[in-house]
Amino acid sequence: MLAARLHPGASRLQLENVTVPEPRGDAILVRVAGCGVCRSDVHILDGEFRDQVRLPVTMGHEIAGRVAALGPHASGIELDEPVAVMVGWGCGYCFECVSGREQRCPNGDEAGSTRDGGFAEYVVVPHRRYVVGLEELDPVEATPLGCAALSAYAAVKRVRPFLAGGSTLVIIGAGGLGQHAIQLATALTGARVIAVDVRESALQRAAELGADQRVLAGGQAARAISELTKGGGAQAVIDFVGSDDSLALAVSAIARGGVLALLGLAGGAVRFGFLDVPPEAVLTTVVAGTIADLHEVVRMARSGQVRSKITRYPLPAIEEALTDLRAGRVEGRAVVTP
Repeated sequence: MLAARLHPGASRLQLENVTVPEPRGDAILVRVAGCGVCRSDVHILDGEFRDQVRLPVTMGHEIAGRVAALGPHASGIELDEPVAVMVGWGCGYCFECVSGREQRCPNGDEAGSTRDGGFAEYVVVPHRRYVVGLEELDPVEATPLGCAALSAYAAVKRVRPFLAGGSTLVIIGAGGLGQHAIQLATALTGARVIAVDVRESALQRAAELGADQRVLAGGQAARAISELTKGGGAQAVIDFVGSDDSLALAVSAIARGGVLALLGLAGGAVRFGFLDVPPEAVLTTVVAGTIADLHEVVRMARSGQVRSKITRYPLPAIEEALTDLRAGRVEGRAVVTP
């Protein structure tokens, strides 16, 4: 089968013919219909997070497809069933795993970094619990559910307790994750949603998905948010960028007693001291979501509450997809279709 692999010392993916893996034990072999190209893939190729990657590896962690084969102990799922794949795979035994938070497992694996992933025709998923049936959903269209939509759902869930009546949520970054967060915030909260992005096209898409107001990122963004909130700030801010600039904007936008949830991996930082953030503000990071969250995201997608805009690329065009993502030319999610 064809696979896009990263080797030690390389900064580009290599297309190779490799053996189709065999599922063992409780594992499941998935024929990949689509694999999302994520901003974190770009960070890895740029040399970041290399201490968390086992090379060589087939990259790609946002996966959907159809069940192609079952390990001898796998059950509860049918061949050819369409599935979304959970982004993180826990050990199953530690405190985080038995508490239902396998995405936080300190000994866990992730497709595309510590185990071979979805930039290939097939991928082995280590246990049946890490796949969720899609039923009538097209697995290519559903590809973003296992990472982009799941992470956005976890972020909205984290800040939802701060969003009482008349509240405001600022979403910084209206790309693949941000667009899902706008839809989820609209469905799950009564908050007014302000979308922030550097691209006018992304802001237009944000409005189509339910954002109440739009702010162009840049020197005037903080003032614009202040005016929209009448100087009081937003009860919640979700930052899908994570740069120094986006975090500075996020902190400036938080209301007293508000919350900032960070998912962006751009490597920025913000000064945290008693007088550096609004009184009693909460700062938190969000790591993907739980398996239960993925089931809920799939249910919402099946009911039409979550829609994903995707741009398709054949697997041999993986470098084109990465180039387009770097240049900001992808509206929504780039999806490789092996």
